[in-house]
Amino acid sequence: MRKKKIMAAAAGLLCGMIAVISAVSGTASATAYMSDHADVNNQFVIGNNTTTVEEEFPTPTPVPPGEYVAKKVKVTNQGNVPCYIRVALSYSEDLIALENLDSENWETGEDGYYYYKHVVEVGSSTMNLFSGVTVKGQAEASDIRIDVYEESVQTTDGSKPYKDYKEAWAHYGGGGQT
Repeated sequence: MRKKKIMAAAAGLLCGMIAVISAVSGTASATAYMSDHADVNNQFVIGNNTTTVEEEFPTPTPVPPGEYVAKKVKVTNQGNVPCYIRVALSYSEDLIALENLDSENWETGEDGYYYYKHVVEVGSSTMNLFSGVTVKGQAEASDIRIDVYEESVQTTDGSKPYKDYKEAWAHYGGGGQT
């Protein structure tokens, strides 16, 4: 009987040790699982839409009254992302009219900007906004002033592309109203 008690005690002790080892081993693997880590290096490049005004504007002196003077204005995308373009013009009072305004590729907005309707890819240019001006009176070339101001906005919001130039300019800050 005494042998049976010793055997039962030994079996109980053995079961207890197995339970302790299982618990420790389970905790160790859980701890190892919860403390595992990996490093990920995410690199990205910021989109850079850089645009410049390209223009042809001879300087005839004197400008014949009421005559057409060639002036061509377009915008080139020199950045690293496709973009949409808009242009604002201001000019001296000697100017009568813009000639051959391209309404097929450009749209006049209610906000005074001319919006290019198409995406301008990297390295590409818009079509000319107009091809010349008509002046009044005997104006000297230095008296005629045509200031061209342009802006560009990327064609995407992160990875989501805008459906057209109107949506892009509206997202930019209220532009694109045509």
